[in-house]
Amino acid sequence: MNNRNFIIVIVTLAVVAAISLASYLPARTDIGERTRINDFPMKIGEWSATDMPLSQRDYEILETKNLFVRDYHNPKGEHVFLYMIYSEDNRKVSHPPEVCMMGSGVTVVNKESVRITDSVKAIKLLLEKDDSRQLIVYWYKAGELQTDTYLKQQLKIVVNRTFGRRISGALIRLSCDINGQGEKAALDLLKRFSAKIEPLLPKYVP
Repeated sequence: MNNRNFIIVIVTLAVVAAISLASYLPARTDIGERTRINDFPMKIGEWSATDMPLSQRDYEILETKNLFVRDYHNPKGEHVFLYMIYSEDNRKVSHPPEVCMMGSGVTVVNKESVRITDSVKAIKLLLEKDDSRQLIVYWYKAGELQTDTYLKQQLKIVVNRTFGRRISGALIRLSCDINGQGEKAALDLLKRFSAKIEPLLPKYVP
């Protein structure tokens, strides 16, 4: 399986996971969201993005169109795949990505917390499928809170809404193929890209 097909499999599995979780995470459907994360910059410094297609069925399952999957690349030939999903009303849109790996043939070789910027701690996943290896880092956002803990994000949303305070939820996920450079170099690449996008998050993913 080549690297691009591996990425497509991971994206598809993420959608399947959302279907599975739909019956377990009570939420409201997004109506007229004010923030559209598709406005997130396609060009960030030397990085330029290409959108990866999602079907209408994907949007219907996730109950929001406030998501995207992009391939950011730079002149050095480096690629980082950025997946973001956001909701002002529907907290089920963010869920642990590894849920979608179960029974898919993708092996989660390692899972651990890692600091990827001075202020952001994320979950790191090392994945293998056939001859392909991929590194993923992801974290959750609930208003100003950025955390590697799903339950902390969900609790923050529930508590705020219980007291009538409107708060959004989001999942930010970065991935890259490991190829021949090794896991450390792949993680360094994701850390560098995380540092590029972090200052943009308050504006585009409030």
